[in-house]
Amino acid sequence: MPTDRENRLYKKKTGEACTKNTRTGGEELSIEDRTKNIISTAIKGVISAGLILFLIYKIDLAQFLIELKHFPAWAFPVVAIAFCATVIIGGWRWSIFVHPFGKIPFIKLVALYFVGYFFNNFLPSGVGGDVVRGYIAGKELKNITAGYSSIVAERVAGILATVFLSLISLPFIEYKSQIVLASVVLNIGLWLGVLLFLFLPSEKVVKKLLFWLPFGIGAKLFDFVEMLRGYRKYPKTLFLGFISSIIYQGSIILVVVLIGFLAGVKLPIRFYFATVPLVWVISLIPVSLNAIGVREASFAYFFQIFGATKSAGFLVSILVFASSLVAGIFGGIIFAFWNSAEKKISASNR
Repeated sequence: MPTDRENRLYKKKTGEACTKNTRTGGEELSIEDRTKNIISTAIKGVISAGLILFLIYKIDLAQFLIELKHFPAWAFPVVAIAFCATVIIGGWRWSIFVHPFGKIPFIKLVALYFVGYFFNNFLPSGVGGDVVRGYIAGKELKNITAGYSSIVAERVAGILATVFLSLISLPFIEYKSQIVLASVVLNIGLWLGVLLFLFLPSEKVVKKLLFWLPFGIGAKLFDFVEMLRGYRKYPKTLFLGFISSIIYQGSIILVVVLIGFLAGVKLPIRFYFATVPLVWVISLIPVSLNAIGVREASFAYFFQIFGATKSAGFLVSILVFASSLVAGIFGGIIFAFWNSAEKKISASNR
């Protein structure tokens, strides 16, 4: 059974009123918290819609429609399959971070990855899928904290691997000061931050460094840092997890390369490895629904400064998002099947 602290941690991370309905074991939020979530979701929705409308205004709409028309109909299923194939690599990466706490069948981890995509698209929170798969994994391990810890470590390793790929690609692309500055600053800031909080000997020092942040941000970050610090005993896991994250993030970038190629974008592969990681990091800023608008604006911006059109960047971004929706559909089918099986088992036990 989850402890009170674990349940508090779970509710703090979901921030959603519908957790009970998703059968992840959480409780419904108070009316006040629910109201805050509705307001927050509404604001994010307005921002997403505003950014998309602004992009449509700024791009050459006629050019966009021409590029969309020339994207072959047969190509999207290929792209969607390629995107879903990266989920298998994601499941392998996650298995590395789960290993110190126990064993979950590989096929279950892959299935949970698909379920995560479903909830990321279904819940207004950008971390909804991580919460669901972390909680289910925790129940499988009989240790809820372990489930969440594996998710936190996996995500942090993924972010570090992403910015690292951008950094090592810089010498091979045309010099653009804004790209170089963003990549270098992100690498220095993120690597120093993670190493600092991971290896500081005193938990009290970590608290003091974080709790001065306003709006309760420090307390939330401390929960994540605390879970990540549990991996200090497993340096081999951290190393292998980082290597697997490079492979996983690289595979997703290659899917974006494929989309760009099929969309007729004439940009070299090295461009994608330098800039797509920056798009992913920018998309983590929680100002819109599921990064809608932020992601599209970032793609359009980077494509333009390297000689392609904003409309091409917009098109590639939409196709990337559509591919993730396909993965989410598979996740929804898997989750519905699990729920149906659970109901049958419950009914047979009555």
